[in-house]
Order: sequence, then C-alpha cells, then structure tokens
Amino acid sequence: MSPRRLKFVTLDVFTQEKYAGNPLAVCLVPAGEDVSTETMQAIAREFNLSETLFLYETGPQGKEPTWRVRIFITTAELPFAGHPTIGAAVFALGTLQSATKGTFVAGAGPIELSFDGVVAEASIPHNVHIHKQYPLKVADIGATQPSLKGLLESDDAVTVVSPVKGMNFVAVELASVELLSTIALSGRALPKLDDEWNVGFIGSYFYVPTRESRVDGDVNRVELQARMIADGFEDPATGSAACAIGGMIALKRASSRVTQLSILQGVEMGRKSEIGVEVTLNASLTAVERIVLSGAAVRVMEGVVEY
Repeated sequence: MSPRRLKFVTLDVFTQEKYAGNPLAVCLVPAGEDVSTETMQAIAREFNLSETLFLYETGPQGKEPTWRVRIFITTAELPFAGHPTIGAAVFALGTLQSATKGTFVAGAGPIELSFDGVVAEASIPHNVHIHKQYPLKVADIGATQPSLKGLLESDDAVTVVSPVKGMNFVAVELASVELLSTIALSGRALPKLDDEWNVGFIGSYFYVPTRESRVDGDVNRVELQARMIADGFEDPATGSAACAIGGMIALKRASSRVTQLSILQGVEMGRKSEIGVEVTLNASLTAVERIVLSGAAVRVMEGVVEY
C-alpha cells in the first residue's frame, strides 16, 4: 500500500527575516480527508519544532474564508498557541486564498484574522485567569534559577497566569536585561494551579519592562524583552504567553482601557522575534474584553510528509 502524503510548508514567525523568529510547520489536510490524532502527534514529533499546525483545506471560499486548524507540540495537542496562529494566518491569507480577512476554528474557539500583506492580526480566544489559590514565592523561583536567588525583591514579581484554560505561565518580572541573560534552561518552577484550572501546559516566562509611555489619553504602551522556558527548552517566540502577560499587565495596572505591548523575544538564542499584543479591558477596567496578537512571518521551506 502506498504511503499517504501531506503537503507542508515551514515559516519563520514573528519576523520578516529568514532564519530568525520561531519556526513553524503547517501541514495541509486535503478537503474531504482526515488524519488521526495519533498520526498528527507523530508528525509533530518528527518536525520537532515548538509547534506544528494542521490546516484543513477547503474548496474556493468567499472574501472571508474559514479553516479548521489543530495545533500540536511534540508531546500533546494545544487548544491554542500564538505563533502557529500568526504564521498560518500569513500563509493562508497570503497564499491559499489571497484574502485580507478570515477565520481559524481552533480548539479554543474561532479566531478572527486579518492580513495587510505583511503583518497578520488574530483576535485571540481568551479567558485570562490570574491564579491565586496557591501563590508562588520568590524563593520558589530562586530554588530553580540560582542566578535569581536573593535578587527578586517581592513576591509580587511572580504571577501565575493563563490566557485560556490549559495554557499556564509562571510570569517573573526581572529588573534588567542583563539579569534576563542569566536564566538557565534546566530550571523552572512547577506551581500548583487553581483547582478548576489544574490542567495543561506550564511554562516559565521571564520578562523585563524596557519602556513605557502613555498615548492618546487612554492607551498605555509597554515594551518588554522576554524569555520562555519549559522542560529544558527555550521558545524563540511565544504568542500565547505574550497574550497572557498582556492581559495580566493590563488587569494589574488597570489604568487604561487599552494596553499595547511590543515584545522582543529569542534574542539570547539568536532568533530575534517581535511580537505585538493589544489588550482592551471593559469599561470598569476589571476584565479583559479583547486580545489581538500580531506579527509577520516569512516562508522558508516546502515539501511532503509521508505517513
């Protein structure tokens, strides 16, 4: 029996330069066909990238096409991830359909997309949750990151936050980019999550606010440099974490309805990534109303995977 085949492309995401940003594989599932979850997981392991996205092709669509997508890391399926969403949006809207708007239907829900020819934006499904039942202490971070021992002044520097259920990040605010460069890949804190949220992926997200300004009265702009570590692996760009941290910062400060973040990630590993996030709070500044993730992507490879 002949092997079945899927076409694939790879893109470097959150960059306009090849061999920077975060690599992504997009596998195309032909219309009317299906691929088992086990096979998708095996293909994701074979690519061995941060994420692999499977996009279900359709016939010709109208001005605002819709695609079903599934996203995998090497060990599990995710309900949502940022860099696959942006990379696949650039490919789908720029190559598959040549459209300026569209929708992905992911595990976390529908994701509205737009594309201006360079930058894709995605209105992200969200349920931003700051964990409070079992707070982490700075000592917990120092125990796994020796370079930080004694240098985190307050437990307020550590927050566990989820952008959606199943995606969880230990957010640690640092005082300088120099301190950020000392983070070890081997150590990460494993928090006890709030009872109703105790599921899914956990990563450690270290960040440094490098600049902040106020524009147009009700818009707060924040620039960060960040690193994301999980299981001895460093991610060059983490869109879901960027959304989580954006929501967290907006809610904690509660000073503006709109917070715009520009995040630099992957610098220390030679894969500079530029991530945009815009968070809009409700009128009372007590809940996240909308999160928009944005970034560019550039195509690098294409081919066929057999299974």
